[in-house]
Amino acid sequence: MKLSIGDFFVRDIVFGSETSYRDGVLTVNEAEAIQALNPEGKLMNVKLHIARPGESVRILPIKEVIEARTRPDKRAVFPGLTGGVTACGGGEVFALKNMDILAVGKYGGWMEGILDMDGPGARLSNLGNRLHLCFTAENTDPTVDQGQHMNLNFRMGAMLLAEYIGRTVREQIPDEYEVYEMAEGEESELPKVVLVMQLNSFYETLGFDDTFYGTDAMFMTPPLVHPNEVLDGAVCSGSICIAGQRAYTYDYQNYPMIKRLYQEHGRTLNFAGVIFAIVGPTLDKKERGAIRVAETAKLLGCDAAIVVQPADGNGDIDLFKMIKNLEAKGIKTVAVGDENSGMDGRTYPTKAMLDPCCDAYVSCGMTCQVYELPPMERIIGDLESVMRDPYPGTWAENATYGPSLREDGSLVVDTHVIIGNNGAFGWSRKTCKDF
Repeated sequence: MKLSIGDFFVRDIVFGSETSYRDGVLTVNEAEAIQALNPEGKLMNVKLHIARPGESVRILPIKEVIEARTRPDKRAVFPGLTGGVTACGGGEVFALKNMDILAVGKYGGWMEGILDMDGPGARLSNLGNRLHLCFTAENTDPTVDQGQHMNLNFRMGAMLLAEYIGRTVREQIPDEYEVYEMAEGEESELPKVVLVMQLNSFYETLGFDDTFYGTDAMFMTPPLVHPNEVLDGAVCSGSICIAGQRAYTYDYQNYPMIKRLYQEHGRTLNFAGVIFAIVGPTLDKKERGAIRVAETAKLLGCDAAIVVQPADGNGDIDLFKMIKNLEAKGIKTVAVGDENSGMDGRTYPTKAMLDPCCDAYVSCGMTCQVYELPPMERIIGDLESVMRDPYPGTWAENATYGPSLREDGSLVVDTHVIIGNNGAFGWSRKTCKDF
């Protein structure tokens, strides 16, 4: 299966009378764009905003991040959600690079996050160096805003806006192409490696979890999928994982770990594909998931597995059960994830579960490192939500740091709330320091 992604590199975004893309400049008609993202009127007070790297801008609470795309054959970019279910992973798709679509609300749930476009906060996120076309809105039904996780209207709005913007390049020639192809039946003496992706999932209620071709991930038994399907819109983010750790739809569309494994395919390893894993809400689901991941990897004849974890806590149990089962079948396994031992580094055990068989773990650092962020000149969203709503990594009062929001608009927060801080998928700018 061969996937060709035609890339268009955006230099700037401006508002104008016609939505178009010319010479690296994306022009957006505000009224048309708002209608495109909100066709059924489920959102109100919808406004568009542009944020550029280096500007004194703070964006919050962010609910979704998506890359603008289109297909020359006019199929839906997100099958099962914005259109009928059609196969992903093959053919051609066009993508607008160096920018993304941000869905931003007024009310913040405990899974949502903050992005600064300048200062120390910008360096803490992989989003700090991109252009952003943001929309702010509120749910027409106010009770939905208090549901914390239930951002379906925002997520769907971001998908529809991404498709609307993507259509500007449908008839144009890309600046360059990315090509991903894995020959079927390919034989190799190189070690066979599978990528196990733990999806954002936990609730048995539709609307919270990641989706695969529009189906809630929580209701899947871990499947084997082609890596191209991940890069091509088959996987879309839910709202169940904390902002600093979560994989947004943009992350799936551009998953660096998959791209790097493709680079090594046929050179240092034989990339066998991707197995999805979930965070089971009950012990039996955790056991079943771990069994199926290991059995699938064994059937593939894998020599090694890389297991990527987008969160911690409850998901640690699923992670270590998978590692135990994989190792028991002779499949060498390395895990990639973060740690959470409290703001002082000592309050909690770094993981909720440990096991001696897990002797290879790549740490993406602490989830709750405290930072002070200076005030910004412009706010996209609602700064008051920091004190009003239950974000992760913010607090109304703390004996050491005081309130998260100070009178001058500066913040003291931990990295749970910094969107895209984790880096487990391959984005991280972090490094190690010896003591």
